[in-house]
Amino acid sequence: MTVHQQVNTFLVDIFGQINKLEQRALATGLNDDVSITEMHIMEKIGEAGSSRMTDIARALDVTLATLTVACDRMQKKDLIERTRAEKDRRVVMVSLTAKGQAAWQYHEKFHHDLIDAALAGMSEEEQKALSRALEKLGEFLSTYER
Repeated sequence: MTVHQQVNTFLVDIFGQINKLEQRALATGLNDDVSITEMHIMEKIGEAGSSRMTDIARALDVTLATLTVACDRMQKKDLIERTRAEKDRRVVMVSLTAKGQAAWQYHEKFHHDLIDAALAGMSEEEQKALSRALEKLGEFLSTYER
């Protein structure tokens, strides 16, 4: 197997494994039905504390209509709350409820533990090399999307 084939196989496999592990961790740790998509929305809200619907949609590269449907489900699950901005009533702000905040913090810990495990046993030089390689991959992916 060539290096190219090995890297391709690794990337495909690791992505699938992380997705499965993340979904299992959410289901186990939260005892609730929180999807990966919902968690990604909560990440964007949690990072800022409160966010405009349009900003979240832009950050996730989804339409406002798609985000609205997801937020409807999340509000029914008591993960988020939506309010209108005081100065411009057209603007809808989204924030995490206490339950949503707990879910987001749980997910953040999962990612922290995942990265700690991935870097365990690596020298500082190996960690920097991995970081550079992932940065280059990220740059390629961001330009390839467009």
